[in-house]
Amino acid sequence: MAPHSAVLLSLLALALAAPLGVLAADTHLHFFLHDQVSGSNPTAVQIIKGPGSASNALGGMAFGDTTVIDDALTEDPSATSAAVGRAQGYYMMSSQSGAVLMVCVNLLLTAGDYNGSTLAVIGRDDIMATTRELSVVGGTGKFRMATGYVMWRTNSSSGPDVTVELDVYVAALNGSSTIAADAPVSPIDGGGGAGTGGGSSGKSSSGAAALLPYGWANAVVAAVLVALAGCVW
Repeated sequence: MAPHSAVLLSLLALALAAPLGVLAADTHLHFFLHDQVSGSNPTAVQIIKGPGSASNALGGMAFGDTTVIDDALTEDPSATSAAVGRAQGYYMMSSQSGAVLMVCVNLLLTAGDYNGSTLAVIGRDDIMATTRELSVVGGTGKFRMATGYVMWRTNSSSGPDVTVELDVYVAALNGSSTIAADAPVSPIDGGGGAGTGGGSSGKSSSGAAALLPYGWANAVVAAVLVALAGCVW
């Protein structure tokens, strides 16, 4: 095989992979999670009690303790501000030597352009740290095949009840949709940069790229490069 033919085949392989990166649309979401343990209608309920000794740093939680949640997500730190979704899943005390949780939660969005879409979040929550980073490992709807991360900060606490500020940064692939840069702003459509503590008043922090059906793009690029390769063989 001639050297230039090998080069063309290499370009073909790169071209087939490239659209997956080109079609990524970056989105920044900002909202607050309210973990309500106390009261007559808690949104966080312990379902497993571990055998370990209690940790004062987590209000009496011990290693192995597991709590299921259906926490409210709101636009602002106040629990009575506009609702934008629910955080549904669980967290457990996963360290024998510190106040560390393993968090596994689906962020169900219920307002604005992302109504009905979800983000799957999992990670290590060292609650004594100012900022914790958790992973976005998937999603549905407009966030199908999403990847990214969440900057997770404790905003306030009252006894066992905690309000957490979330800055979510995701890239998603959707072969049939476009997230328009001039779309109407929704409470979960960005704004309130990391650590500001403010509400969501702006659009997605990085805008968005049109998402085109990548199957046709792959086919066209492949056909052109194969034709070129055939001419020089």
